[in-house]
Amino acid sequence: MTNEQEMYGCSKADLDEMIDDALNPYMGEHYMLAMSILSDAQERIAIGHGDIARQYINRAKYVISHWKDSTENVG
Repeated sequence: MTNEQEMYGCSKADLDEMIDDALNPYMGEHYMLAMSILSDAQERIAIGHGDIARQYINRAKYVISHWKDSTENVG
């Protein structure tokens, strides 16, 4: 298992693709993506999947940390 797989449960390329998809007007951009991922983490916590919840939280942190990078390239 790669470090990315261990940290996020997916690759950074997958996360970057999710971010690109979130930039579509109907998707709600970064903050909605981060909130959705955090909701998924809450569900995982509720059913006892703590390690998967940790990966989801790391995904949300990745999205938030790349928010500024993507908005600088728009317009």
